[in-house]
Amino acid sequence: MKKQRLLGWILLLSLTTAMTGCGQTPPQESVAHEVELLEPVGMTDSGEAARRRNLYDTDIYSATVVPYVEEYGFDDEVTLKEFGAFPGETVARGEILALSDTEKIDKQIEEQLERIQDMETEFAEYQLQVQEDLAEPREEVKRLADIVENLEREKPEEYLKIPPKPEEGPPEEEPPGTVSGPDAELPPEEEKPQVNPAYKEWEQQYNYWNGRYRIADHGVNTALLQLEQRTALYELDHAYAMQQLGFLRDNKNNITVHSGMAGNVVALTDYGYGDRIEGETPIVAVGDPQRLVLKSDYINRKAAATAQEMYAVIDGIRYEVEYVPMESDEYTRLTAQGETVYSTLYLKGDTQNVHLGDYVAVVVVNKKQEQALSVPADAIHKDDTGSYVYVVKGDENIYTPVSTGMSDGVYTEILSGIAEGDVVRLDQGRQYSDQRVTLQMGSFYTDFSGNGYMIYPSSVVQRNPITHGTVYFQEFQTAMYQHVEKGDVIATVRVAADEIGLQRLTLQLQRQLERVQDLMEQGEEENKKAIENRQKEILKLQEDIAELTQDYQTTAIRAQQSGIVIWMADLENEDILQTDSYLVEIADENTCYVILENEGDILTYGNQVQVSYLDREEQQKETTGMVANLNGRAVSRFLHQEYALILLPSELIGDMSVGTAGWGGWWNRAIFGVEARLREMDNVLIVPRRAVRETDGCTYVNVVEPDGSIVRRSFIAGGFDKSNYWVVEGLTEGMELCLE
Repeated sequence: MKKQRLLGWILLLSLTTAMTGCGQTPPQESVAHEVELLEPVGMTDSGEAARRRNLYDTDIYSATVVPYVEEYGFDDEVTLKEFGAFPGETVARGEILALSDTEKIDKQIEEQLERIQDMETEFAEYQLQVQEDLAEPREEVKRLADIVENLEREKPEEYLKIPPKPEEGPPEEEPPGTVSGPDAELPPEEEKPQVNPAYKEWEQQYNYWNGRYRIADHGVNTALLQLEQRTALYELDHAYAMQQLGFLRDNKNNITVHSGMAGNVVALTDYGYGDRIEGETPIVAVGDPQRLVLKSDYINRKAAATAQEMYAVIDGIRYEVEYVPMESDEYTRLTAQGETVYSTLYLKGDTQNVHLGDYVAVVVVNKKQEQALSVPADAIHKDDTGSYVYVVKGDENIYTPVSTGMSDGVYTEILSGIAEGDVVRLDQGRQYSDQRVTLQMGSFYTDFSGNGYMIYPSSVVQRNPITHGTVYFQEFQTAMYQHVEKGDVIATVRVAADEIGLQRLTLQLQRQLERVQDLMEQGEEENKKAIENRQKEILKLQEDIAELTQDYQTTAIRAQQSGIVIWMADLENEDILQTDSYLVEIADENTCYVILENEGDILTYGNQVQVSYLDREEQQKETTGMVANLNGRAVSRFLHQEYALILLPSELIGDMSVGTAGWGGWWNRAIFGVEARLREMDNVLIVPRRAVRETDGCTYVNVVEPDGSIVRRSFIAGGFDKSNYWVVEGLTEGMELCLE
């Protein structure tokens, strides 16, 4: 069910707001027709002296202080399960913001973990068994190696030593006629060495023990080689299994939305449990309250680049700003998607007095001339030769050519032709009232009032938990908008048991018990592994039988959490309930807001409002709440809502919730009054609207100079309401103004 269905229905229940004023400058041409002037009481001479004054060509853009925002959504299309955090709540980097239905992938992850655990256990047992099996052979190899080593040290000589022959004299000379060469007689062969009998005996023993050693050592090495090969295969299989687990977890992360930074949740969509959400659709936004950003009405990139000055005014304090240009492709993309485009600016310098939700006037000075010699624009005429004025000399009006500069629509800069103090003729004289006003500092704001209702966006759907047998619904034990405690009975049921299935499991259990008994009689030690496997199967069968028995004996379904029942399934007595079918939806009472229509997008995150309500004793009370969601200036159209969520003090929620208990049972629909001062500017110069004239987008007043003369002066207006303008630049506190 989509929250939008609930919220839309709530907002149709006579959500109303009433506002006075707007706190920003609308098209200036419309203001002149609304100015109220007093009846003229006098007429000045039809002339005015050229004076030095500041001339302005400016544009004012309405802006709001918002946090730096990041929007998040699912990578792929999913079915939403629940949100992990709600507007106004603090989240850490990496914290879960939204969950899709991960039951299937959770099961796959669980099964993969079990496979990995079984693999690790099996290999660890194999390693242990190999080590146990090699313990005695290794001792035998060591014993045999010692014997062979000792025999090698005791090795006797292979041959007996032959004693040397006695020394003989020099050979006699061969007598004449002796034959030499091949036919001559050879001397007798040397005597061959004799084999040592001790060596023969040693060799026999050495060959015997060395043979046994080599056989034993080969057996150990073969087993170790098998272990090495098995280890290599295990490591490959284990690495692959871990990789598959990683893939599953990555897939789960892809269908789970995590916050990329620490901050506060500042926007949430209307999607609810079970809704399908397209991939890459923003559904939740997190803002960093430590990183302040200005979101203003769109400021053209070229206008910003060519501006002589650009700054922001917040509560009468001027702040320098950094304009963030938007690429033309991005502007085109956003407008094509139906987005209202806003500009982004960053504040420079000390911002400790700036707060989220503050109203800001961004001043773009297209051109400004300080202390420019100027005359009224209507005193300047044109002919074929250029611009000229009539300078008043006594009774004469002298034609005087002039060169002009910038104009603010009321006064025009004179570059040459006349000097300061020269009086130029006006075709129409000035009319002034004898009434005077003195400029003072004050506050400028818009009043807001509306009515809202309490809602609970965090909820869980209670489903039928019975998985075995046929479940027949009997009746609900709760009602809409009723409070329930965890464990309370919410519905009664009747379960028809599957006797055949239960008998089948019971028979399987009996057979497994008999087989274990047979194995134990054949030899418990020899059949240890087989017995352990059978016992695991027995434990699983016992758990299944216990689960079936428990389900068949169930007569009541209980609440899984405490809260407010906000939805109930349409069920009748003896309706069959499928496993996991919806029964009721229970909202978390600790996550609740006052919701009200945000007409004109005037409320935004950080605004402080006063909420009035009736307490338990039906006494009128008031508390301060905070707007917990951003308006359309700071989030995309996917997260823009037509309502505002007011975060309430947690300690007062219970008292506020039951303030109208018994009102048709709809006590959580109690009406709350919401009042606020919005688009507020404190410590700014206030000018009564009746003292202001507006011509061609320029606002000006008649200033009474110390010498009693009256001079028109332009000023930059930050905004106005039915009674006053507030001044950005051009006037000072204590100035005396004359009404025309």
